[in-house]
Amino acid sequence: MTEDSDPDEEEVASAEELVEQIEENWREKVEKATLADCEQIREAGDYVRSADNWQDAVNRVTDGLDVDEERAEWLVAIYIKIFTDPSRSVTGYGLNIGGSYYSTEESVEELQPETRIDSVEEAEEYLREYVGVHADEMDIDSVTFTDDLPDEPPSPSIDLDIEFPTPQFTALTEALETITTSYHQRVATQLAASFDFSSYFDSLLRDALEPISELAEQYREIEESDFEFKWLSNVKHAAFMQLYREYREEGNEAAAELLAAQLSEEEDIEGFKEYFRSFDEYEERQEIIDQALDAHAEGRYALSIPVILSQLEGVIIDAALDIGIWRHDEDVYGVKVVGKGEGSPKHISEIDDAFRDYYQSHFWPNRTDILHGERTDYADDEILSAKLIWLLFQTLHTVENIRSAENLGDYYILQAISEEDSQTISSVADHLDYQEDYVADRCDALQDQQALAVSDDELELTETGLKYLHGEGRLPSG
Repeated sequence: MTEDSDPDEEEVASAEELVEQIEENWREKVEKATLADCEQIREAGDYVRSADNWQDAVNRVTDGLDVDEERAEWLVAIYIKIFTDPSRSVTGYGLNIGGSYYSTEESVEELQPETRIDSVEEAEEYLREYVGVHADEMDIDSVTFTDDLPDEPPSPSIDLDIEFPTPQFTALTEALETITTSYHQRVATQLAASFDFSSYFDSLLRDALEPISELAEQYREIEESDFEFKWLSNVKHAAFMQLYREYREEGNEAAAELLAAQLSEEEDIEGFKEYFRSFDEYEERQEIIDQALDAHAEGRYALSIPVILSQLEGVIIDAALDIGIWRHDEDVYGVKVVGKGEGSPKHISEIDDAFRDYYQSHFWPNRTDILHGERTDYADDEILSAKLIWLLFQTLHTVENIRSAENLGDYYILQAISEEDSQTISSVADHLDYQEDYVADRCDALQDQQALAVSDDELELTETGLKYLHGEGRLPSG
């Protein structure tokens, strides 16, 4: 984005590529270890704990597991590393299942229900990741097998009292609580002869939380600032932070110019077209949006601006109508769909607050003034045109989130059913102004989730459904 930037970060691009890269890197770690490797490493631990030194441990593993010396060295080295130099690059689920697996004699099948991992198969993959990361970091050639085995460490405990003020960290704090609670419950019951993993785990968490705390402070600062582009959440983190630094140093206008610079070349526009093709909403509007993008590239902002404004609103309205939370005969407009009303059944929680605020405060006034002909000063406004293209970029992501959250009306459907003794699908749809087909589909899903009972077209909440309404539990996926 600037001449001093890392070349790999020069273009403000979608986060999808980054997510794919993270998934690929994770998969590579999983493939570095088989489930048999994981099991054999734990078996090797029994021989390591009874050995006098590294070489003695290798000899015992060679004989006890009937493997060659090279394999035995690898098993011993991985086992020792897990307990003396645990990796900081393992995912939360990997830490949870790995720490538990190597500190107890329980199987993956026994551990999986307590780890919040959805299935035994996934738990096995996270265990393989845990071992794969340690194997990737270990240099077997640097291990001296004549050394004494490491002493057992003390068992200090630490008090984790760190505030994560932003919604982005909710899942993280839940994961940390799961890891610490689940692990330390197991430490009390682990074999007396095994290594004490707790101190290393505590040290790992303490060191790992320091940069996380700094990141939380950074997000707090951004949320409290008047940075105009907080809503641009689906670009690479590095690019977003570069944009924020530009704002810090020069202000919002400079940040907007930086965004516009990403659309200054014809190949930039073509890149956006190619990227947009991955969204269903773009397909039916492609000809219109492409002509607007071409108009921007040609400097004809009097054409690009009103066209993109109209398409932005259409994309959001279509999504709300298609998923059934609005009826086709209602007077629906964009700001009504996005608007956040307390207790409103129309409230779509999957729309990020920063996007919601920007849409209502910047998008809607522009839309009203420009499309209604009240404003005529935008014919040469490259910055506004560029902002709207980036807003289209984020809107496509936002609508994708809405469509993927098919159960966003479930709470309101269950709440409506709870308010009357006798309810039908038709009466619930009328009460909420939802489409009847949508309510019928969701009631079928809620019945599968045991939150709802359907008998002779009448709907009745179950105990599971009541607990969900009272905030005492979650519904299973379905």
